Amino acid sequence: MSRLNIVFLTIFVGLLVWITLFQPSVISQIQNGVMVAFRPFINASSAVETGVLEAGTEPLSPAQLRYLVDELERERDRLKLEVIQLDELMEENNHLRRALVYKEKVPRSVIAARVMSRKPLTWYNTLMINKGSADGIQVDSPVIVPVGEEAGLVGKISEVVGEHSAVVLLLTDEMCQVSAKFENSQDQGILNGQRGALKRMPNLQLRYLSKEADAAAGRRVFSSGAGGLFPPDLLLGKVITLEIGAIDATATVAPAVNFEELLDVFVILPKPVSPEAGTPDDPEAVAKENE
Repeated sequence: MSRLNIVFLTIFVGLLVWITLFQPSVISQIQNGVMVAFRPFINASSAVETGVLEAGTEPLSPAQLRYLVDELERERDRLKLEVIQLDELMEENNHLRRALVYKEKVPRSVIAARVMSRKPLTWYNTLMINKGSADGIQVDSPVIVPVGEEAGLVGKISEVVGEHSAVVLLLTDEMCQVSAKFENSQDQGILNGQRGALKRMPNLQLRYLSKEADAAAGRRVFSSGAGGLFPPDLLLGKVITLEIGAIDATATVAPAVNFEELLDVFVILPKPVSPEAGTPDDPEAVAKENE
């Protein structure tokens, strides 16, 4: 280091020590003086900064405004779509959670299945699920969904298409017949669906009732378990009207299951047949064994 640098460094250190010996009021006066000396430079810097900011906020042309509006509208639409997708995921998650809770509560051996497809022209006849032979699904296996605290009957498996697909014949089809009874009553009949209009939910028909059957409007109808195909006490619907004929009576029943909004269902699995008991050959024997 040169002698000149040493001299300046010594003077600078001496000034610092000298200033620290001043009273606070004197130090404040020195600071004010420095600020007065540098104020022109500070004002010039502020003016430059303000000019730059003002240059960036010049009035936009109509084309630029239109472009910004379009960008904002696209962003709004994107956010709306995300909200809709999140709502759908939340609803599906809640639906699956309710299904899981029901599966844990139900005393029967069941497997959950997702509805894959339905034919638009015959939506109340059949539907396809994503479970099949590899999942233990068999023809005539009952299909149910939770309806409040009850198990509502959807229908039965009519065809096992593959390892992970099967066709469900819905209760609203006239070919799906269930032995049924009224709640807290021994009055029984045969319930089946009926052909309805394309955009209207078909009602059910409970036939072969006694003319003296107590079938007041609103009375609930359950499966009786007779025949062994369907377990007893599956909720089928509620009575709408009763028509008394010459020999018997027929009740019109509103389905308990909302067939328009089926997403997930449960298939009641058959009980395994022990080797000692053998495997029954006919469907009725299998149904009785599964009961």
